[in-house]
This record gives sequence, structure tokens and C-alpha cells, in this order.
Amino acid sequence: MWSIIIILLIIVLVLLAYLDTRKPRHFPPGPVWLPILGCAWELRRLHKEKGSLPEATQALATKYGPVVGARVGRERVVFVYGWKAIDELLSRDELNGRPDNVATTSRTGGKRRGVLFTDSECLQEQKRFVFRHFNEATFRKVVMREMIKEKVGSIIDDVTRAIEKDPVVDMYCFFRIHVLSAFCLLITGQTGNQQELSELEAIVADFARNVPLAGPVFGMFPFLRHICPEYCGYNVYVGIHEKILTFFHKKVELLRDAAPNRGFIHAYLDKLNSAQSGGSFSQEQLLAICLDLVTAGYDSICSTLKFTFLYLILNPDIQKKAQEEIDTVLQGRPPTIEEKPHLPYVEGIVLESLRMFTGRSHFVPRRATKDTQFNGYFIRKNTTLLLNHRGTLMDEAAGWQNPDDFDPGRFLRDGRAKIPNNFSPFGLGKRRCVGEVFARESIFLVVAGLLQAFKFETVPGNPTTVETVENFAPSCQTYKTYVTLR
Repeated sequence: MWSIIIILLIIVLVLLAYLDTRKPRHFPPGPVWLPILGCAWELRRLHKEKGSLPEATQALATKYGPVVGARVGRERVVFVYGWKAIDELLSRDELNGRPDNVATTSRTGGKRRGVLFTDSECLQEQKRFVFRHFNEATFRKVVMREMIKEKVGSIIDDVTRAIEKDPVVDMYCFFRIHVLSAFCLLITGQTGNQQELSELEAIVADFARNVPLAGPVFGMFPFLRHICPEYCGYNVYVGIHEKILTFFHKKVELLRDAAPNRGFIHAYLDKLNSAQSGGSFSQEQLLAICLDLVTAGYDSICSTLKFTFLYLILNPDIQKKAQEEIDTVLQGRPPTIEEKPHLPYVEGIVLESLRMFTGRSHFVPRRATKDTQFNGYFIRKNTTLLLNHRGTLMDEAAGWQNPDDFDPGRFLRDGRAKIPNNFSPFGLGKRRCVGEVFARESIFLVVAGLLQAFKFETVPGNPTTVETVENFAPSCQTYKTYVTLR
């Protein structure tokens, strides 16, 4: 009797395991699905072999085509590679939702909040407010540009003092603290004191190290947070987000009754207290937006600058050409945004740095908000979509000749900087980054200001190479630079 039960049980388990490996009809081609794991093991193998997740999914696209179907744990995932497929996807509203899982809800108290991982009308209302404030009330005003110039001056002063003692410095340290100060002014209307900045910088650095852009492992295998919350990263993930939210909660309470300023928090509180605030505005939503701005914006700008100066010391001819342009045009004046059209080669360095930085990552994950067809395949509702930036920014098929070479000249046409249609480091459509103007202007002024003031070289006897480090945003290995005053 027991032998029959055991045999039946084995048959049932084998049948369930078989059914768990079957793919939905008309689902995109991709690796074999294993029971429970799906493609997780194969993705891990490719990731390790290729060195990064974007290169791993590029390899899948080479084998299966521009749209690759997979399953990680219980979650269906579609990888999209190549400008043509990505351009079509970005134009489809039903394919531009955000994942709705434990990873996107546990970051903000169990509900999806903010603008980075939300969708629907709530997102559009919140995003319109953020965009209007940043691009009309702040970014385009002289005060914001003057603030960025002031931060560039502070970086120059700090580097000058540092190289008087030792010309070998880590430029990344100077970027992080001053860019963070600019973000604090943007959000709170105040630059913050040194202790506050150091506290927030340490938290965000911890976030960058521990949160991959593709999502934490417990997002794909939710049960792990109950079995091994520490090992799967759940406790760290929730703890880091809570620290950032707490930081800004304290700021909101301090600013609530303070004199009005140009910061985002005051503008949001004014909207929240008005009769036309709408149902999507709340203090929790305000804190979540502050969280999004710091985690998605600040670290990306710093990492882009880290790539920029790495490539400048590896390509001294490019650095020299940019400095000659700066000297000829500015004649000793500090750079301003108004001078950008007259510094096309410097602008080309900024655009090429953004290409090199973003091309090592994926877009922020998307979600299908309803059943639909895409590229001839059936995409079921709630499928996660991962779009590979390599296919749009670092592939000859997308029009980039010698894509691994750092070449600012690729953005120059007839003596002016020209941006190709497939240059999309900030996304396209409704999901386009609200901080694009601030990021590009900040990076331009930092690059122009530092190249005007200093010469950057590799450290003698310590060769530097490009090696990608995968964090929430891609980065490169820590390096030091030999810096001298010009």
C-alpha cells in the first residue's frame, strides 16, 4: 500500500516538475526552464562568464534574437536588445509599467510610491509636478546654475589644497561630497552641514554597493525573505531604504514651519496643503520621491564623472584637445552653461562619458500592464522587461563605430555637438528621466571647470584600466589620478 502511494507521489512530482519547465505558447525563445529555478542558473553562469549582466543578456540576444524569453524563479522575464526593438517597446504604454513585487514595495513601507517604481495616473501626476518644479522653477533659473558653478569652484579649491600635500588623489571622493551637496540644495533648499552630508553619503554608498539594478534576489524568489532574510539581502535592502527615508523625514519636519525656499520639499508641501493637491499627493509620496532622486540621480552623476576622468587620463590627447578649446574660447573666464554651444568638444566628452557609463547597464525594469503582442510574440500581463543599453549605445549595429573606444568626436558635426536619435541614456517617452537637464549641466560644468584648472595623468607605476563594477549604477574600479595645476 505504502509503495503504491510513494510511486504515485513520485509520478505527481515528476509531472509537476515537467509542467514547471513548459513555456507559454508564443512566448519569446530563450534558455531552457528548470523546475523552480527557471533560467536562474543559466543566467548566473553567463553573468560569471561574460563579466556583467548586460554582456550576459547580449550573449542571449546573439543566440536567440532581439527578444529573449526567460523565467527567474516564478517571474517571467523578457530581455530586449537592439535599438529597433527597444525603440518600439518604449513607444508602447502597455509595456512601460514598473515591476510590482516585494522589491518595489518593501523599499517604501509596503506600497509602491515615488516616481521610479510606480505607474498609472498617479505616476503621471507626480512626475508632471516634479518635472515642472525642476525644469521651470529651478533648473532654468540663474540661481541653480550659479549653485552648480559654486560647487565646481568648491571642488577646484579642495583639489588644489589636496595636491599641495600630495598630487596623487582620488577624484571620486571630491565628486561625491559636492554633488551630494548640490542634490541636498535641490531637494531641501539647503546645502546641509558636513555631518549631514557625510551621513547621507555613507548611506547612499551602502545602497549602491548592495542593490543591483536588475533587482535583489528576493524579488525573484520572494520566499527567501522569510527563510533567510539576512543572506538574501532583504534585511539590508529594507534597512538602507528606511535610513534614507528617515533622513528626509527629519528634513521635512524641520522645513515644515521654516521660511519658504526654492527646494523641492517646500514646493511639495505647498502643493500638499493647497485645495488642489489631489489624491496622489501625500507626505509618504514626498519622502519616496526624495528617495528616488538621491538613489537614481546622485550616484549616476558621480559614477559618470568617475568614468569621464578615467577615460581622460587614459587618453591624454583627448584631454589636451579639450583644454585647447577651453583656453581659446574662455580666455581664462570660468565656464558657464551659456558657453556650452561654443565648447562642442567638451560637450562631446560629456555625451561620450554618458554613453560609456549607461551602455554598461540596463534600463530600469519595465512591466507589461496587460496581455499584448510584441515583436511577434505573446507577452503576458505582469511580465518583467529588461532593456539592454548596450544594444543602443555600445553596438555597431546601432550605428556606433568602434563602440568600445572613447571618442568625443563621434558627436561632432560641422563644428557643433549633435546628438543621434538613438542616444537614450536618460530614456525616452513618459519614462524619460526628470533630472536629465540637471545631470547634463552639472557634468558639463564639472568637466569644463576641472579641465581648465588641472592636468590629469595616470599615476606613475600604477597603470589604470577600465573594468566595470556592477552596482545599482555601473561603476569602475577605484583609481587615483596624478593631478597638477595648469
